[in-house]
Amino acid sequence: MTNTNRNFHNAPMTITIRSLHAQNDGAEVALRVLLESGEHREEQRLLLTVEQYYELKPVRGVIDEETYERLEDASKLCQAIRCGENLLSYGANSVQMLTQKLIQRGFLRETAAQAAQRLREMGLIDEESDLRREFEICLGKLWGSKRIYAHLWNRGFGNEALSELPALLEEVDFAENCAKLVCKHYAVIPTEHDERRRLIASLGRYGYSLAEIREAFGKIEK
Repeated sequence: MTNTNRNFHNAPMTITIRSLHAQNDGAEVALRVLLESGEHREEQRLLLTVEQYYELKPVRGVIDEETYERLEDASKLCQAIRCGENLLSYGANSVQMLTQKLIQRGFLRETAAQAAQRLREMGLIDEESDLRREFEICLGKLWGSKRIYAHLWNRGFGNEALSELPALLEEVDFAENCAKLVCKHYAVIPTEHDERRRLIASLGRYGYSLAEIREAFGKIEK
């Protein structure tokens, strides 16, 4: 990311685009920009997506500071998009989660959010499909509905994706899943009061309601 100090000794500054060339199989355009103020000279390299290049239409020669700032902001967004693409190659992310990861890598919140939204528009983030896959993983762990909802919320899924969750939850017999969880970890349901209470508390942490736990115990005892 560029971080240019444009107050070179408070002297007038000249900004010149020295060169432009395509790279990454034409997906990006790299700009070499020279900033001069008195005896101070500094060269910056800016990177634009092809879409940004056609939108901003930079050309070789002297540009004003406002134009440079637009190019600099676009370059930061381009870098955030490329960083986001790399993060997504390691696994699915929601828009919110990817935004947070980009912030952790040094991008400003606004830039990170714009990059994550752009990647969603490009089809690289599909929160609805990702939520369904994550939901199936949670079911495989025999989690209850409360823990599943909390997990998906913490993963940063937005309201639009979470709106599908109630319909998915309705299709699951959570009392049956709770019974499977008990049988997986206990040979029999404890009869001693304190042990039974600890088991109920444990199942509650898995996300099951007291009604589901009681129904699960009834299934097992039958």
